[in-house]
Amino acid sequence: MLCVLSIMCTSTAALAQAAVQLETARLVNLLPQGQLYLATEAEPPASAQSSAAALNEWLARQQPVSEINRLGGSYWFHIPVRHDSNITQWVIEPHGGMIEKVDVRVYLPELPLQSATTGHYAVQPYELHYGRDVMLPKSITAQVLLRIESRYFSRPLKVYAGTQASYRQTVLTENILILLALGAMLSLAFYNLFVFAGTRDRALLYYALFLLAATVGWSRAFHIPAQWLGWYGLWWSFIPFCLLAVFRNLFYLEFLQLKQHAPRLARWSWLTVALALLALPSALIVLPYAYLVTSVVITMTLVLGLWAGILRLSQGYRPARYYLAAYVAVLAPSFMLLPSAFVTAPTLVRSAELLVVLGTVADAILLAFALAEKIRLMARQKDEYLERLNRALHQASNDHLTGIPNRYAFDRALNAVIATAPGADAAQRIMLAIIDLDGLKRINDTLGHASGDTLLREFSNQLKTLNSGGLSVYRLGGDEFAVIGETHHEPLIRQAMPRFEQALRETGFAECGISYGITFGVEGATYAQMLKNADTKMYLHKTAKRNQLDLSLMPAE
Repeated sequence: MLCVLSIMCTSTAALAQAAVQLETARLVNLLPQGQLYLATEAEPPASAQSSAAALNEWLARQQPVSEINRLGGSYWFHIPVRHDSNITQWVIEPHGGMIEKVDVRVYLPELPLQSATTGHYAVQPYELHYGRDVMLPKSITAQVLLRIESRYFSRPLKVYAGTQASYRQTVLTENILILLALGAMLSLAFYNLFVFAGTRDRALLYYALFLLAATVGWSRAFHIPAQWLGWYGLWWSFIPFCLLAVFRNLFYLEFLQLKQHAPRLARWSWLTVALALLALPSALIVLPYAYLVTSVVITMTLVLGLWAGILRLSQGYRPARYYLAAYVAVLAPSFMLLPSAFVTAPTLVRSAELLVVLGTVADAILLAFALAEKIRLMARQKDEYLERLNRALHQASNDHLTGIPNRYAFDRALNAVIATAPGADAAQRIMLAIIDLDGLKRINDTLGHASGDTLLREFSNQLKTLNSGGLSVYRLGGDEFAVIGETHHEPLIRQAMPRFEQALRETGFAECGISYGITFGVEGATYAQMLKNADTKMYLHKTAKRNQLDLSLMPAE
């Protein structure tokens, strides 16, 4: 008996309270000033002609509650309202994410009952919003009664009231921002896919997939599939958000190179990926808990991603600067929204979801800079690698003492020339000269190896002058050199050798000489044959010079 009296007193007090004064300039959230009740099978008075006492009596039999259960249920919400303006066209909007069904009733003295239905499954007069038009005469208290039903509530409930003009302006502004944000995310997703096709950087692929999942998930949160495509099913509602967490984790694992630089954090991130995949069927199995499960996974993703960015920046990874800036852009609105998944406190702004989407767009733009910085870093590392490789190839292909190509470079060059001249005419154009520097051993033995090295460098400098004539010079090792060219270069070689020999003697190497042999592709078009022929001719030249010298030393008869 005392319980019934308490309920009746509470309800009567609710009806007796002063009506909430509506404002013409802005939307007003009525929920904090109204009263929630658990909905039962008992229906309220069906006509506005019923007396206020009848409505009082009906409300007195209802059980008041302080808040809705986020895991779903049916509730009545009652509030008296009035205004003193000349505007009669107003809008009542239940607001708070996805709500399956809301019946709106407005009781006015001596006027017919106004009723309308809104919610997820209803046809909406205002795109992407749940608002319903009502007529509220000037200076008359209206009793607003809403029946709210849903299998889960993704946000704390709000009930807005405002003029049609102000509501239309709010809807227009929010819809433009929603569509621009979703369009930007979709465009950036395809941009990242396009860049991935050229670079094969998996971070770009994962971020593109993250943006696609975010576009689908947030379009669902803003009722686009239901209102525009007729896709009312709830089972797939949280799948995009679970995939969003999967691809976001995969993105920063790849982008920040956590496996190499933070293996423990990488393992935690892979655990979050596994939890997100396990959460995928939650909407099918435990729909009321699906939003909570998804929010836990997304919160873990955001916290780990932030931690990873700070760690990699502290390690000197420069692209992490843009990454952290992007994270701040999405974290600020996300932490306005995510706490509402765990506590009943309302969000601080009218549409926290819209702020999160706009933050995601800013996040995507800043991450484009981060990815560009990573590509620049990779390009710089590639250039440095190629430079080191070229230096290594140069060192491997050049004689360190003389600076001209070595035996390795000679073998490659001669084989390449032979391979590119398979025809008889082309083979005839190949010329090979083998040159031996006479007297090097004697200089090393008598004057020292430093003098021998000076001789080698001096002769190499002379040989280098042949490069301008289209010839290629090489040091094969020790005192042996080679020149590769074509048949028409033969006179140039024969004219240069005596000149080089004279120059060596004038620089202080009086006992030094040059022996050489020249062969052509027509005499043997294989590497081994050409080398053997040139070497044989070089030794014949050396022998002829030695015999001539010996004859010159014989006494005259």
